[in-house]
Amino acid sequence: MPTYKHSGLLVEALSTALAQDTDFAYAVVVVNDGCPFPETGRVCREFAAAHPGRLYHLHKRNAGLSAARNSGIAFALDAFSALEAVYFLDSDNRIRPHLLQRMLDALRAAGPEVGWAYPDVDKFGFFEFCDMSGTYSPLEHLFRNVSEAGSMASRRLLDSGARFDEAMRQGSEDWEFWLQGLERGFHGVHVPGTGFGYRRRGESMLTESERDYRPILTHIQKRHPALFAVRAVLRAEAAVGRRYAVYLPDRAVVRCVTDPALGEEDVPLADFVRRVLRAPERPGYGECPGLLAVMDSGLYELLKRSRLLRGALWVLERAAAQATLVRAEVTARAAESGCALSWSGAPVGLQADAPFPLPDGGAAVAMLPTAALLDLVRRQPAGTPLLERDPRKPCAEARLSLTLALPGAVQPPAGADAALSTLREAMAAAWSRPSNGGWAAAPIDRYRAGVATPEDVYQTVHRLPSVLPLLPPAGHRRLAALVADPADVGALETAARMARWLAGKGYDAHLVALGDRDLTLAAALVEAFASVIPHPSPLVLPERPLAHRDAYLGTPLRPWDAVEEDLAVGTLAVFDLVVTVRHGGAHPLMGRLRALGVTGWALLGASTVPDAPFLADAVNGCAAFEHAYQTVVPLDARTFRLCQALGFPPDKLRRWEDAAEPDTDPDWTACASLSSCLPETSAAA
Repeated sequence: MPTYKHSGLLVEALSTALAQDTDFAYAVVVVNDGCPFPETGRVCREFAAAHPGRLYHLHKRNAGLSAARNSGIAFALDAFSALEAVYFLDSDNRIRPHLLQRMLDALRAAGPEVGWAYPDVDKFGFFEFCDMSGTYSPLEHLFRNVSEAGSMASRRLLDSGARFDEAMRQGSEDWEFWLQGLERGFHGVHVPGTGFGYRRRGESMLTESERDYRPILTHIQKRHPALFAVRAVLRAEAAVGRRYAVYLPDRAVVRCVTDPALGEEDVPLADFVRRVLRAPERPGYGECPGLLAVMDSGLYELLKRSRLLRGALWVLERAAAQATLVRAEVTARAAESGCALSWSGAPVGLQADAPFPLPDGGAAVAMLPTAALLDLVRRQPAGTPLLERDPRKPCAEARLSLTLALPGAVQPPAGADAALSTLREAMAAAWSRPSNGGWAAAPIDRYRAGVATPEDVYQTVHRLPSVLPLLPPAGHRRLAALVADPADVGALETAARMARWLAGKGYDAHLVALGDRDLTLAAALVEAFASVIPHPSPLVLPERPLAHRDAYLGTPLRPWDAVEEDLAVGTLAVFDLVVTVRHGGAHPLMGRLRALGVTGWALLGASTVPDAPFLADAVNGCAAFEHAYQTVVPLDARTFRLCQALGFPPDKLRRWEDAAEPDTDPDWTACASLSSCLPETSAAA
């Protein structure tokens, strides 16, 4: 128990600590962190004299809460050879007599992977109760502290070297401490009914930290880069639950999926309705998918068979970040081979703030946040349903259009609107039962309850609304994205050749078709990629026109809308390697991707797009963002000379052996090969 300037509250905290009812021996170690109030020292000395062998008083120079806790830990480990665990109690809080017993019983019953036990938080002073029940979620712990300082650390966690960060003097040091345990392979376990009382005051260390939380979060994330890396967070997300719930009305099931390539779960409609209705009342982060889509099972299987499902769900999710409701018409026709698709979109209700009814039209696909439909059911279980527009999003509805030409394609039914209404009616009927509707009257702050959404974690951790749910493959293979303009036929062919080359180097290479034009791929090109991810941009909102400031040394550069940029970064952040293939529009994304640990290559050469900039402008545009790339790959000797003339660092220039026919330019042929830029593990794989 550290104490500083809490002499008036210290007596209560010490009294509750000494009144524990246990079947094991325990001791209280109070650490006076150089408190300037003489009353604090007097209280500590009097309690130590009155309880010899049970209460120990340490006095040290003031160094902050973390240093005081570390001093207490060091003393306890040295003084008590049979020590099993350490409980942390702040000197302005209090505990019920059974807390230590229940906490230690939980740790003793847990497996070796459990490093600490944490309670519910009964706050007093200001009325509040934080229900921390439900399965411990490593993903949730990355963006909010689910384990209070009033938790119990096991001896195995302390022996692993976990200690409080003494550089943290502004709060949340307990959060960082538990994340040390998570990084060392430990998890927490919730213990209900312990009677931990947290004093909530209008002005406190916690209140002060909450006013400016971002520096604290930044410090924590820098301390644990392995936990907060994009791919690590995505793996944690997939381990917790599923991102998408896809209602297949013709089968009366809801298919829960994150990455279609790595498993799906079919849930009967009634079971899914029950899961959604309980999400706000029963904490369990990630158990209910945060995004709800509706489509026919035939369309779902067609997209999956054609390796387009992941990209289609991602396009819908991107649109859902800008609109409350997303609806898409689909036109499909059979093709003998290959793949052709085109996405387009338009906003509806840019200025409207009023609620709007669920549509009754001809959409084949729909998507909205699960929480939006749940809120509609809880607010309005009967009558004409009116969706509340999300004030954080620029438009009420996004209307998309998808045109497909695929082998075996048939026109899907336009039943998404009716199916969405059917799903709402099923939820409303279940909610109207007294056994369910009564939940709404519970006057408890359900801190951990609610439908999980990607924005919860990625916005807090990486300042992104979401990331593409593409999970790393098994084994040592890495993920690569080839970013090309769908209208640049030559770039698509180069990307396919690069994909085959990278496959031989241990990569799974995916095509990200970034642009506002239709995409058409021959069958041979489709087979070169692990998947095709269309990224129509702009998708919903109109593109911002070029201004005089959107140029680097006279070369126009595509301006990115802030939301579109976030979503584009989210598309590419999951990859180990991002290769821009003659695509100037992707250059502005690379600095943010590099900060997220993504390696960037730029393939430069003449474009086949009719309105593309000249080669000199294309190279000059890349020069504006050269610092963001680790490697620049000229595709021919002429481009290589332009890169030299524009001051590209020589050690960044690499020659790709498979790029073009041999050239007689001696400097070009002497340039280091691209293979030397690949990590050794890729070649080994």
